[in-house]
Amino acid sequence: MSAVQIAGCSGAGKSTVAAMLARRGLVSIDADADPLLARFVDPSGAAVAKQPTWDPARLDELIRAAAPATLYVCSGADNQQAVADRFTQVFLLEIDEPTMLARLDTRQEHHDWGRIGETREYLRHKLTVLQDHLRSSGAIVIDARRPLDQVVDAILCRTLPIPPQSRPS
Repeated sequence: MSAVQIAGCSGAGKSTVAAMLARRGLVSIDADADPLLARFVDPSGAAVAKQPTWDPARLDELIRAAAPATLYVCSGADNQQAVADRFTQVFLLEIDEPTMLARLDTRQEHHDWGRIGETREYLRHKLTVLQDHLRSSGAIVIDARRPLDQVVDAILCRTLPIPPQSRPS
């Protein structure tokens, strides 16, 4: 059983990468879209909208269900350090602030998260903090400003085993 986390700030492309991995026949989830995994609550149980926490039991269940395939978990959570041992690798989809803001401005989703008011300022501050933290934790950095196919290829070339006939002798 193995799992890979694909992390990054809002607008980095985590949901888009999850969809592309699925189109390529791999087991991937946009963790924010699984209400049993991503709980948008604070430690007291009150609903929050900034960053979810992951239910460790649900994460374990998803990883077991994907086996023997690798599960690609695309998202982040406030408690991701507490479940870090579930992941064989963590990738950081790295972007700069202008790219993040431009992507947030073009979202066609049902919400305005990151486009208005304090949510935008929150993400501007969070971008550097999150990316610095993931880099210092050993995440593999992927330039998420590149075309989607190149981003996904960069992840896969670092996670998929090399077939025996392709290995150098």
